[in-house]
Parts: sequence; structure tokens; C-alpha cells
Amino acid sequence: MRADELDFFSLVELRPNEGAIEFCGRRAILLHTDAMGALRKELVETLGAEAAKVVLTRYGFSCGHEDAGLLAAYMHPDTIEQFVRGGPRTHMFAGIAEVETRSVEIDCERRRYRMGGFWRRSYEAEQHLRLFGRSHEAVCWTLAGYASGFASFVFQTDMICIEHECEGSGAERCSWTLMNADDCTPELAELRKYFQPLNIKDQIDGLETKVFERTRELEASEQRYRNLIEDLPEIVFALHLSGRLVQLNKAGRTRLGIDEAELPSLRLKDLVLPEYRAQASSFLKHSAQQRSVARLDVVMSDSAGNPFPVQLQVEPVIKGDKIVGYSGLALDVTAQQERERKLTEYAARLENREQQIQDIINDAVYILDLDGRLSFVNTRMADLLGVPADRAIGRRCGEFMLHSSALRVERDFRRRLAGGPGLPFEIAIEAPGGANCLLEVSTAVLLTNGKAEGVIGVARDITARREMERQLAQANRLSSLGQFASGIAHEINNPLGLVSGFAEELQALMEAIPNAAQIPDLEIIRNGLTTIQEQAQRCKAITDNLLLFSRRQTPPIEPVDVALYVHERFASYRDVGLTRGLEITFDIEDRLPPVRTNPTLLDQVIQNLVKNARDAMNGAGRLRVELRSADDAVELGVLDEGPGLPAGVIDHVFDPFFTTKPPGRGTGLGLSICYGIMSELHGRITCGNRPEGGAWFRISLPYDEAGSEGAQR
Repeated sequence: MRADELDFFSLVELRPNEGAIEFCGRRAILLHTDAMGALRKELVETLGAEAAKVVLTRYGFSCGHEDAGLLAAYMHPDTIEQFVRGGPRTHMFAGIAEVETRSVEIDCERRRYRMGGFWRRSYEAEQHLRLFGRSHEAVCWTLAGYASGFASFVFQTDMICIEHECEGSGAERCSWTLMNADDCTPELAELRKYFQPLNIKDQIDGLETKVFERTRELEASEQRYRNLIEDLPEIVFALHLSGRLVQLNKAGRTRLGIDEAELPSLRLKDLVLPEYRAQASSFLKHSAQQRSVARLDVVMSDSAGNPFPVQLQVEPVIKGDKIVGYSGLALDVTAQQERERKLTEYAARLENREQQIQDIINDAVYILDLDGRLSFVNTRMADLLGVPADRAIGRRCGEFMLHSSALRVERDFRRRLAGGPGLPFEIAIEAPGGANCLLEVSTAVLLTNGKAEGVIGVARDITARREMERQLAQANRLSSLGQFASGIAHEINNPLGLVSGFAEELQALMEAIPNAAQIPDLEIIRNGLTTIQEQAQRCKAITDNLLLFSRRQTPPIEPVDVALYVHERFASYRDVGLTRGLEITFDIEDRLPPVRTNPTLLDQVIQNLVKNARDAMNGAGRLRVELRSADDAVELGVLDEGPGLPAGVIDHVFDPFFTTKPPGRGTGLGLSICYGIMSELHGRITCGNRPEGGAWFRISLPYDEAGSEGAQR
């Protein structure tokens, strides 16, 4: 019979009701591959890989040798080649692997035989990968033994199967070669030992000797460990899996007043005060779940009944992936807690002191690290940036400052780190209220042990100083212009008086001429004289304004209910037609305190602002009047819907003779006079443009302190 004519069902007879399976007429059994894997694992872990390889190779050899004897009686092969090819067929029938025979070389005269092929889906490689992972050598020990045993029976000489590649070591398939044992090269001669009988008794005796020696070493090591634990000054304990005390060293027994005989009846929770027992129980469960060291702060009671704080440190003891108990320490943390308390108090005092210093110092302080990011800002700097201090840390200045200011800070930062000189510079920051804040910044390199760690800067708010300087410059300019205007007005008034007087006298003489009304030329002269007188009066009004502008006086000041005063004045303006064509709206805050001012001069300022607003809106539009309390003053605002103030005009609107009106419609003195009046009233006047269009003017009037206190009471 040929090997390819072998049929599985003709070789196997199944008698399930009798609990029997026959293979080639001899009883066989079915085994799970996982069971063979368990056997392999037990052999490797018990005897070692080398001994396990011998056992499994010899097992495979015996199976192959027996199968060959059975198959010879059943198959009656035509040739020896067909006989040896029957081995791979029975291998596949047994579910061991898929076998592909590559070549068969038979030299019966010289008794030299060679055979090669492949194994695929080897159950042995599959189990080894599952249990041990990828191997660095071939692992199909049983398959190689089977092929060797089958071939040895067929060829009646010692044959050895060598596995070159194996699925268990990462190859796609297992490749093997079967050859005469005598033909193995010296490098492969050691393979013979895997086919020799294994003396299990000697192996076991050797292992028992090693186990005995190792046990003695472990007992000695355990005794040294116990002696070491017993003499430690800290409280050391061991727990059973249930939480019962197994061991408590001498320091623990002495400190807690526990006799060694009491240990089996005590649990960890019995060592702590009652209020901590629930925590101690859950603490062990947490340690078991995490399978790592766990810590818990509790309070114990010593032998005298005095409580003392400890930190429990417990670690589960794991054997074979199972927790069998716990080992732990109880460290007395009384001294540590006292040190921490003192350090906390000291740090709190330092922090409070530093905070008080920062609150007192009005300067803003910041530190930039080497990457140009903020690493520290004090309270004042955080207020200027408009964010909490912790949110500013780690961010760049450009995220909070105007682009030009951020560039100026970064340029100084780079120059400082490069060793360049540091000169004070000014930047502008948009304050939380919306107005720009002007800062003068001085910087220095921050050094630690001579190494630069960044740049520290101190920014001082000079907005008020710049405003005072501007106001002082404005006052000086107005004073100089006032003296000049006073001289000009006096010089012009005299010739103007003569011109006006002679024009009036000429008009009187013309009225005395008989039939003057019938002479056309005289009418022309009369109109001309009238025009001369009108223009002279206009010049006289201008010089009067110049004198008013130049005059420095100390007007009488009195408390005024500004809300009532504004309503009365605007009612008067309506009666005389000053606000004709205008829609007036009021926005007046409740319970405004009285202000100190001069009603007459204040009326002059308000009239001027209303006239300017009316002219800006060409005599028609909405005028908004606001009254608000601000700091220690009341602000009166007049807001129009006109074209607003052109760019570059705001800084000059209070200069004498500066006007945006067409020629002949304004002298440019009205707002200058208002500015002077507000200075005399200890107030101020400001202006700007509204976002929705139009201009605003605000005057600030100081509180009447006595009146405001009475109003509050």
C-alpha cells in the first residue's frame, strides 16, 4: 500500500459506548493539546528546560517507534520509501501537525538515509508560545522525537530528526531534516543526549539536595531577618491575610503594652484609637486592591494610655500572584508633625508679611524667566495686567499688554541678558477700567550664585504725574498767554473807544442835516457808521473775554446741591432759548452729595459747553446730561451727537484762540476760560469722543465734606 492511500477512518475504530478507541488495532486515547501544554509547563518548571526536553523527546520517540510497528502490520508497504512516508500521514491523522515531505533519499546498500520537509500548525509550538512566549530555539521536541523513533524503526538504524526553523521561535513554519545519527556533525552531536534514557531518580535526588540546602539558607536568612526586625526601634508588624497580627516586634510590644501571647487575637484595627478603626479596615482593602505600599495617618495609644500619631505603611505580601498577608511599619510622626506645624506657621507669617509689604508698596514687580515668560508678579502688577497672579505665571507679556509695550519689554529683556545697560523706559498698559496707564519701568538681571535666571522689573505708575505735568504746562502756558492777552486787550480798548465815539458823533451830526433822509449817499454813510459801531462792540467783547481769561481771582465758594442746580439752570436755558432745537435727556445718580463751587462761574462753564454742543450739532440733536459720583467728586457730563473731535484736536481744545469753528464764528477763548474757571474752583475739565459718535465734556466738582457727611447721616 502506498502512503497516500492511507485513510484515517480505516486506521481508527471508535467505540464510544465502550469507552474505547483503537488505532491500527491497538487502544488509543484522545488528549487536549492544553493538557499536553500543562504537562510541558510542569516538566519545565519542575525539572528545568533541558530535562523537560529529554522527557518529551523520548516520549515522542517512543510514540513514533510504536506507531511504525503498528503501521507495518497494517500497511504492508510496497517499498521502504512508502513505509517511511507513512509516518507523516499518521502524524497528521493524530492532529499533531500538518506535515509536508520535501525529499526522501534512501541508500540501502550503504544504509544511509535522509529525509526533509515542513511542519505547519504544530500543536507543540502553539502551546509553547501560549505558556512561555517566543523561544530562541526550536521547541517541537515531541515531533522531532516521533520522526526519529518512526524512522529508526523503518530503517532499522539510529535516526535523528533536527528542527532548523520553528514556529515557536517566530518562523512562519517549522523545517526539519531526518538523518543517520552517525552523520550528525560535531556541532549537532550533543543532540544525542535528548534520545538517551533519563534517570529521573538521580534528577530528583539532585533537586532534593538543592532544595534542602536552599531551605537551610532560607531558614538562616529568615532568622537573621526576624532578629533584625525584632531589634528595630520602629514598630514593625506582619499581618495574616485576614488582618490578624502574626508578628509584632519588641519595640511595638513595649510601646503599645501588648504581650506576645495576645498577638493571634488582635487585628490591625485593634492597635489604633476607636475613631480610626474603620479607616484601618478599609486601608487594608485599598492596599490589596492597589497591590502596592499604602500609607495612612492614624493615632495609637501607648502602654500608659497616652495617644501618639503614627503613619501606617503597609505592603501586601504576594506569592504566586496571590496575596498571603501584609508587612508594615508604624512610624511615630509626633516630631515630624511638630516640625511641620512650626514650618507652616513660619511660612504663613512670611507669606503674610510679604503680602503686607506688597500691599503697601504701590510699585508693580515682575520677573521674566530665561524664556521670557512671567515667573512672578506681585499684587499690583496683577491688578495692572487685569488677571489673577496665578493666571499670569508662565505666559508672555504680549498676552496682557499693548503690542508696542510688549515689544519694548522684550527688547529690554534681550538687552539685559546680553549684558547691555538698563535705562528706565516707559510703557502703556490698558487698565481694567479701559483707560491707559503709563508706567516707568526699571529692570535688572536676576542672579543666583552668579548665574542669570531671568530679569526682574519694577514698574511705577506715572500716569498721575504725567497728568500733573501736563496740567502744570497747560497752566503755565495759559498764564503766559493771559498776561499777553491782558496787555493786548488794554492796548486795543483805547483806540476802539475812540473809533466807537467818533462813529457815534458822526451819526449825531448826520441826523442834524436838513432833509438827510432824502439824500441816498447819506444813508450809505449812516449804514457804514452802524457797521463800524457793531464791529467795534464785537472787538470790545473779544477784549473783555481776553481780560476775563487773564484775570486771576479767588471767587467765593459755597455748597451747592448740584442735581437741583442743573435742573434749574437748564430750565432757565430753555426759557431764554439757549437750548431751542435740542432734545435734552438727563441721567442723574440718586442721593448725590453737595459740592463746593461758585454758582455764577459754574453757570458760565455749563452755558459754554451747551453752546459748543449746539453749534457742533448745527442747532438740532440730542444732548445728554449726566451726573455721577466719582472718588471724592461729582462729575457733570455734557454729551452731544455731533461729528466729535478730530484726531489731534483733543490735546489743544483748551488752548487760547484754538477753535474748530469757521472764521468769524468763534474766538477760541470759550473753553480756555472754562479751563481757567475750573482751576479756580479746584475742579477740572476733560473731553473725549463717544464710541457711538459725538463728543463728551466732563467737569469734576469736589465734594462739600461737611455737607456730604450730613447727607450720609
